Amino acid sequence: MQELLERIMKEQDSFPAAQKQVAAYVVDNYYQIPFLSITALARNIGVSDTTIIKFCNQLGFSGFGDFKKVFSDYVHSELTMYNKISRSSLSPHSEHSPFSEVLEEDTANIQSTLTNPINLDNMDHLIQMIQSAKGIYALGGRSSSALAEHLASTLRYLGLQVHTMTGGVGDYLDQISTISTENLVIAFCFPRYTKLIVDSLRDLHEKGIPIVLITDTGLSPAYPYADLVFHCSVTSSAYFPCYASCMSLINAICRGAGAALNPNASLHVRDLEKQLLERGIFL
Repeated sequence: MQELLERIMKEQDSFPAAQKQVAAYVVDNYYQIPFLSITALARNIGVSDTTIIKFCNQLGFSGFGDFKKVFSDYVHSELTMYNKISRSSLSPHSEHSPFSEVLEEDTANIQSTLTNPINLDNMDHLIQMIQSAKGIYALGGRSSSALAEHLASTLRYLGLQVHTMTGGVGDYLDQISTISTENLVIAFCFPRYTKLIVDSLRDLHEKGIPIVLITDTGLSPAYPYADLVFHCSVTSSAYFPCYASCMSLINAICRGAGAALNPNASLHVRDLEKQLLERGIFL
């Protein structure tokens, strides 16, 4: 499916006008395709059923059903937890140790993430954005909120003004409304993508607020709203993503920020450590 969507994005400008509308809708709403009939899809986009069929033919499919199957297979294999649970090799009777499987997958994901050319090229730009921002907001939905909090707490250790977005929908909107164009938003968004996060990033993007997105692939629905994107490999044979590469990327970001902020960061860490020791925070 990723190859198909990348092809659509690459060839989109060569499509007739009506088919361009179809292409744009498919890229932005690919996760809805398995649940739509051709008539419903055409109605959502504002084109005819014939336009949908011609679009599918243009991509080499015999019809909409053949095209839709690609997205249906993705949903059933990647987004449905039950399927992953049922085929997971991590069972009491598995011939493989959970430790060896996790070691193999984590190592592969970390290597893929930390050698990704896009990530390498974007690191210096991110550090500049961190340095120039008057305030930084880290956000993530569900399990990604833990990643946001870890990034925020580590950057605060360097003396930066970093806030995490928390609370219910109402509180979240209250916090979003206080972010200005002088701030920087760093967002985590992984499958299954949290609607609140994607909608918030869309609103922030429309206000012209700088956004750095940490996600899995260019197929992320949050992708169009980011000014800078880092890709984390979260591939896992289990029924939950592997976030080891995200932690490694956060470590790299914080190291880079610490080096760029030195000696101010060093002075802040020294003073903070002194206060922590004086107040008996550590044993």
